[in-house]
Amino acid sequence: MKRRDVLIGGLAAAALAPFPTRSAPGWPNRPVKIIHGFGPGGPVDLLARMVAAEFPAKFGQQAVVEAKPGAGGTVGANFVAKAAPDGYTLFLMASGHAAAPGLYASLPYDPVGDFTMISMVARSPFAIVANPTAPFKTVQELVQQAKAQPGAINYGSPGIGTGMHLAAVLMLSRLGLQMTHVSYRSGGALNAAVMAGEVPVMFTSLAALAPILESGRLRGLAVTSKSRFAGLPDIPTVAETVLPDFDVSAWYAVAGPKGLDDDVTVGVNEMIRAALARPDIQEKLRVQAAVPWTTTPQEAQAFVATEVAHWTGVIRAEKIAAPS
Repeated sequence: MKRRDVLIGGLAAAALAPFPTRSAPGWPNRPVKIIHGFGPGGPVDLLARMVAAEFPAKFGQQAVVEAKPGAGGTVGANFVAKAAPDGYTLFLMASGHAAAPGLYASLPYDPVGDFTMISMVARSPFAIVANPTAPFKTVQELVQQAKAQPGAINYGSPGIGTGMHLAAVLMLSRLGLQMTHVSYRSGGALNAAVMAGEVPVMFTSLAALAPILESGRLRGLAVTSKSRFAGLPDIPTVAETVLPDFDVSAWYAVAGPKGLDDDVTVGVNEMIRAALARPDIQEKLRVQAAVPWTTTPQEAQAFVATEVAHWTGVIRAEKIAAPS
């Protein structure tokens, strides 16, 4: 099924959502749903379940995670945007949310105005990773070779319009480089392709890569965050090697529909802030190559607005279209 068909089907279901109402006194007096727009077992799903696990102790009610995958996360986003702002439908938002307005000709929701941001939760750097037999051993050598042979180096990513692909596009654009993009269907397929030498280098997520890097089957060239990732401190950043101030990471946040009650927003924000301060939660994030990120609702709202504007501009300037 094509992405646009998935999106249309999801939108039709979302249109049946009830007319918005404010949260009732005593919220929550029944389970809360945490929606996300991706499949089970991935970083978004794991983070949603981590957040959900905090609800019983804080609020005395369960939170249930529900995946609504399709069209790059926009099916889940639209469902939440159309839900009642009563506190019983929340959203685990991922950084792809900021790319959707640029990738799709139109969206049935406003990616900023139709959501009440509650808190950022975590961020995770992307990484530039190469086959150990590649003719470049550092990101500086990769850049030098790309300059000498425009378009000759293939690089992989887990899909057009993913955060990893967009990080590559932005870096190459700022450096004035040309490399040839090869898209794979998943991170696992991409890792296997680079290890097999199908492509020499990839832009990818750091999650689950540490054992492979430590074994020598892959070589880490750089991470895309401004600071080194503490879990892999020997891998330098793009900013310190080839492009000062470059800073791109995946991010995750919790949000609700527009008009979410202030008491719900503040209560969930407090819950997230307390959870992220705990060593056990920090260790769960570290395993996923993520670091905790606490904010106020207002800071999260401003950040998402900035990200949407930024990535919409990048995608349109580079003429990137969502895959059909």
